[in-house]
Amino acid sequence: MNDARFNVVNRSTIMQLRALILVLAAILAIFSTTLVSGHEGESTDGLTNFQILLISIVISACIYFLVSRFIEEREYRPSPLVFTLVTFTGSVHILLGLSDYLLLIGGVGVIGILGLSLIVNLSPLRDKIARLGLGLVVAIMFVAYFVSNHDLHYIIEDYLGIITKLAELSIIILITRERKQIANNSQEE
Repeated sequence: MNDARFNVVNRSTIMQLRALILVLAAILAIFSTTLVSGHEGESTDGLTNFQILLISIVISACIYFLVSRFIEEREYRPSPLVFTLVTFTGSVHILLGLSDYLLLIGGVGVIGILGLSLIVNLSPLRDKIARLGLGLVVAIMFVAYFVSNHDLHYIIEDYLGIITKLAELSIIILITRERKQIANNSQEE
């Protein structure tokens, strides 16, 4: 009996180690890629869009795993998918914000608002305010992208921007759905 339990625990540990090795290998691959520049081969000091995308995906996947596995669900907590999407858009903005403080403020803002729901047990009213604030910040980031980028050709080629804006649009939709679901549950009681 003990051998079977040890075998299951051992397999679980081995799978977790494999996952950790895979994540570390992905991070190493991201940081070892060469940085490119459009100015006759000059190297850049920042991360490329591809590196930012991969780093953000890895961070978001880890957050999804942690939130769905280890964080208990509360009535007023956003879903793991919202946590994941907010982490993705926040990490993209933080990494891009290393050279533009407005992007840094947006990234820290969305992650900070969402992190508040992890740290503090919010009442229904405060949760409603936090969700409204999160939705407002994400909506501002969504609109600001299109206001600051007037060139349609640039927007079409900006895969990082398009993916991030799709994530932000999904956040807004999910927050709206969750809010409606909470309102319907409150009316039924």
